[in-house]
Amino acid sequence: MGAAMRPDSTRTIGLALGLCALMAPASAQEVFSPASPPLELLVTRTTTPIRVDGLLDEPSWGLANVITGFTQSDPEQGQPATYRTYVRILFDDDMMYIAAVCEQSRQSIRVQNLQRDFAAQENDVFTVAIDGFVDQRKAVVFQISPFGNQSDMEVTDGEDLNRDWDARWNARTTLQDDQWIAEIAIPWRNLRYRTGSDELGIILSRQIRSLNETVSIPPVPRVMSVYRMSYEAILRGIEPPPPGRNLQITPYVLGQAVSGTTGFRPDKDAEIGGEIKWAVTPGTVIDFTVNTDFAQADVDRQFINLDRFSVFLPERRQFFLESAGTFDASVTSWIRPFFTRRIGLDDSGLPIPITAGIRSTGRSPTQEFGVIAMRQEAIRDLSASDFGVARYSRNIREQSRVGGMVTYRSDGASATQAFGRTNRTFTVDGLWRPTPSVGLEAMVSRSSDSLSGDGTGAQLLAYYESNSVYVGLLEYFNRDYNPGIGLELLDANYVMHSPAVLWDLRGDWLPEKIRSFNPAISVYSFTSSDGGDLKFGYATITPLRFDFHSGAAVGVIVEPNWQRITDRFAPTGIEIETGDYDYTRYRVYGNSDRSRTLSGQLSYETGGYFDGRLTTYSLGGRYAPSPRFELTADLEFNRLTDLGPMRQARTTRLIGIGSRFAFNPRLQLSGSLQYNSLTSRDILNARLSWEFRPLSYLYVVYNSATIDEGLIPDYSQQQLLLKFTYLLEL
Repeated sequence: MGAAMRPDSTRTIGLALGLCALMAPASAQEVFSPASPPLELLVTRTTTPIRVDGLLDEPSWGLANVITGFTQSDPEQGQPATYRTYVRILFDDDMMYIAAVCEQSRQSIRVQNLQRDFAAQENDVFTVAIDGFVDQRKAVVFQISPFGNQSDMEVTDGEDLNRDWDARWNARTTLQDDQWIAEIAIPWRNLRYRTGSDELGIILSRQIRSLNETVSIPPVPRVMSVYRMSYEAILRGIEPPPPGRNLQITPYVLGQAVSGTTGFRPDKDAEIGGEIKWAVTPGTVIDFTVNTDFAQADVDRQFINLDRFSVFLPERRQFFLESAGTFDASVTSWIRPFFTRRIGLDDSGLPIPITAGIRSTGRSPTQEFGVIAMRQEAIRDLSASDFGVARYSRNIREQSRVGGMVTYRSDGASATQAFGRTNRTFTVDGLWRPTPSVGLEAMVSRSSDSLSGDGTGAQLLAYYESNSVYVGLLEYFNRDYNPGIGLELLDANYVMHSPAVLWDLRGDWLPEKIRSFNPAISVYSFTSSDGGDLKFGYATITPLRFDFHSGAAVGVIVEPNWQRITDRFAPTGIEIETGDYDYTRYRVYGNSDRSRTLSGQLSYETGGYFDGRLTTYSLGGRYAPSPRFELTADLEFNRLTDLGPMRQARTTRLIGIGSRFAFNPRLQLSGSLQYNSLTSRDILNARLSWEFRPLSYLYVVYNSATIDEGLIPDYSQQQLLLKFTYLLEL
């Protein structure tokens, strides 16, 4: 495989993949353009109060225009929806109201749990995507299941999803034998739009999970998400209110009791802090934070990392999740000039107090900007630090933009660093979409560090996508790139070339229960950015993958590897000698329909691993007899043999068990137990969460962590935490 991964061969592979892509049936590649002019939907002002209860018994609903005629996006693009949906939209000076009557037999409804921010692809769901500035770039998305649990997110450019974004809105549902009804109220103050605007962009969609069918109005091509706002309809007749004081205060109070033998202990048993949001105009928002909330009620998922890349952990703190897309100049998550987990967290993920911070963001139909300034306190052996970020993006045409970002970090002297340190990055990025199927994204970033010097990081993604094929080329460049408040998953100087082709082939030639045949191939070649020598590479070849109409899938993956070890590398603690290694890995996997009462997934992987062998079993399952209760279990088992100069063997296990009981969508009890044999760590988390009013919570949390490394005493810590957050609007 070594020769196949050379740069010249990579270009040959990329050309071959592109030629193969052209062999896909042309009839299956039809991606239609957005309607011109766009579909217009009329809304009605209500002069009587609307009570959000899922009943639609107010007279105003009978006067509203009925929106219907949903068509399939998947599986049969352009065909009428199997079940009809009727939508009505009202508004008054405070709210926009949306009612959806969704025809469907009650017995066929699929809802897995009542969790907020649920996994929409596993449930029946009604979705509203709103583009307040009608710039076809950003949308806020509101989703509700037939049992009334809510999910919301921000979407940028139709594909970058910020699922952790939260907004205050209200919704209720009712279930009947042949339909379910959703009634939604979204405050104008929580939407962003132009002052004096009389229109909004909107896409209404629905997932009918028992049929694995996605429908929308207006129509959206199958290959696109239903958040691709270039296909939006225009909502006419609205009269949003002019901006008022629009001030939100979200204080939190935290009390905790901690006991343990050794290890990190908090400096405080009680904390008070919070955030203030001031919408100066509908398009400009200023946020302040004092003693930032560290999302202590959440626990990071354990992992066992056996490859050469760092593990990406997502952000959980609400202050940083807000408007996250505004500060994202990256093409992918591998190279990021700005990554919020570099502020207020050390390299182990332990919190560092943030004294205060301010963020300002603004949008108009043509541009977007954001500014962040924060102060991090000195703690343990770490110095105090100051952070600054400025971002600007300009829309240059429909679905295209160009922008830039500057980041700044200043660290003082500390016990481990005799001198202060400053770090800056300067970034230019852009997106060009000449057609719905063709895209080009790019980023070039220059870092300057007072200790390590200057460096460059860059990314380029070019792609073509249709309903039957995706052809892409991803390029990375890293030479001494050091973003002080950013992320670089591979700590090396490298150039990466990655061509890829993925097929989605459908037709009557497939067996009745199979929806699509999805072969694919992706090649990753990493060469040195200093001299061009090959560092390592691999190819992910999927000769067989079948997706079933139910949502189940099975597949086979073959992964040839060529690896060159030049520095110390010791996965699981067994050091691998420097040198060149060729090996191939094989994987068989499958998952059942995850919307069923009982579902699961299984993976078996075996083959070479550097100079030894690695066999991995992964097993997961979920039992959800009703939306109120679910039980989950996951197991990962790794067996390494003949590894390293001593031909050592090692076994690792990662076990996770979770449960959730929901009294209703707003009051839930959940628990999880994780065991990681590689780190000898047991982590137990139990949480009672009560959303007593929209986005106001009471948490009671118990955490226990134990590490047994043969030491006396073992590391052990138990924590009982009570946390109260309240959203106050003025």
